[in-house]
Amino acid sequence: MLVFGVLWVVGVMPALAQEAEEKKEPVWKGSLGLSWVTTSGNTDTTSAGFDFTLDRKPKPWGLAFAARGNKAQDSGATTAENYFVAGRALRALGKRWEAFGGLQWSRDPFAGFDSQTVVSAGGTYLAVESDRNHLSFDMGLAYTWEDQISPVEEVAYGGGIFGLAWEWKLGEKSKLTERLMYYPNFDDSADWRLTSVTAIEAAINSWLALRFGYDLRYRNQPIGDADSTDATSTASVVFNF
Repeated sequence: MLVFGVLWVVGVMPALAQEAEEKKEPVWKGSLGLSWVTTSGNTDTTSAGFDFTLDRKPKPWGLAFAARGNKAQDSGATTAENYFVAGRALRALGKRWEAFGGLQWSRDPFAGFDSQTVVSAGGTYLAVESDRNHLSFDMGLAYTWEDQISPVEEVAYGGGIFGLAWEWKLGEKSKLTERLMYYPNFDDSADWRLTSVTAIEAAINSWLALRFGYDLRYRNQPIGDADSTDATSTASVVFNF
């Protein structure tokens, strides 16, 4: 019996170890979403967009990177254009707290700025973590540089950054996500900004999904003759890796 026990351990334990290794959550996670719409005939329009994310969980150091953009043309003339790139270095401070340092850049000429750069630092608190819900809050300080188009001006100011990130699993293969960010301006309290990125995603398999998104950008004091609110709706094919 002892011999059979030894043989069982020798034969089964490597398989169990391999299975545990396969179930281990990957260190890096990423996704790439692509959208494209074109019409011809009586109208000649095109619209293209992308959404890219890459994340590494803090163990204890981590990284979060995101980039997205949209561009639309009507008869060869650009009617919409906006881009956003952001990166965060993360440091776990416990089970629920993280420190972060961030750098982000955006461009939206139709909103009145050619370039906007924001440097930020602060902390993140994980409020809810369950099988279906993940909710966290951000708070920190930020400094913004902006090259405005109309009127042509370079502005810089100190401010804050307050955020909310929520993921709700609607089912085994679908989820709803929300990323809400509020940027107060400490030099001018009326010049605050708000961004919201909402998406619902349904997985087809482990690496392919469909995503419907709604991006909202609000500026309480718009630049020049620009509107306060910009909204973008997208339907994308997403590749997860």
